[in-house]
Amino acid sequence: MAFLRLFSRGRLLSVGAVVPLTLAGLLANSTASSAQADPVLQESGTIYPAQATYTFEGTTGQAITITLDSEDFDPVLSLLGPGEAEIAANDDFGGTLNSKIILELPEDGAYTVVAKSFSGQGGDYDLVVRASTEFEITYAEAEALALAEDYAGAIAAYTEAIDIDSDQSSAYLGRAQATLGQVYLEQGEAIQGPEDIPLEAREAVIADFEQAATLFEASGSTDWAESLRGQIEVLREAGNSN
Repeated sequence: MAFLRLFSRGRLLSVGAVVPLTLAGLLANSTASSAQADPVLQESGTIYPAQATYTFEGTTGQAITITLDSEDFDPVLSLLGPGEAEIAANDDFGGTLNSKIILELPEDGAYTVVAKSFSGQGGDYDLVVRASTEFEITYAEAEALALAEDYAGAIAAYTEAIDIDSDQSSAYLGRAQATLGQVYLEQGEAIQGPEDIPLEAREAVIADFEQAATLFEASGSTDWAESLRGQIEVLREAGNSN
């Protein structure tokens, strides 16, 4: 799936819902978080034709992070609880095609991780299940607040996550998304294009997009950086037209 475009020249496109990581993450960090715990599960393999499953034992309230990375295909993650119902899923986490889930386990028991390919294409991958970092836990809280449309709370939580680890593009993108969500919530249909976004909010979004783009560039993700730079240009042009 492609990077989300928020703006086009002359028209504001719909912004996708911010999905909490307790259910399904939307954004991902472009660089590895520091102080990661030893993995509960770590596997490398080849998906053929398009799916593989793994199980691990979890306990109530345990905060875990699951990552699925591949250079061969667009990975999709799903997590099944002890009752075999899906409790979390993710695709395209944080401006990359890789997937990540962060959540607190709801009960004791055996959990099943399902590694899939979005397009059905197979290939090599790396799957890791580990304890969540402080940044990831805070970031997941921000995502949950955004889903509940508590955008002010989400912005504060994203800012806290940035204070914990300022090298994670996901928090800047999430904060920008929450800033836009707050504008839409307050002004609704009055927002017809990027030129209608209040100056303070527009500048905040530009600043977060710029920081995220810089981090993407530093990690070698130039395509995602260029996409963000394009969005920044549209926002700036909208400001100049007012």
